[in-house]
Amino acid sequence: MLRFAKIIFPQSYVYAVLITLGFTIIVNIATYFALKKIDMIESLKSVE
Repeated sequence: MLRFAKIIFPQSYVYAVLITLGFTIIVNIATYFALKKIDMIESLKSVE
């Protein structure tokens, strides 16, 4: 049998928020540069 403690420290919430914000910033930066390469005028001319 294995039993885990049910104590959640306030630091855990801070770590969860920081990790979430970190991943969000990384994804936003990656998509920003990917979308910046797309020519919007040419994409509107596309038949598909």
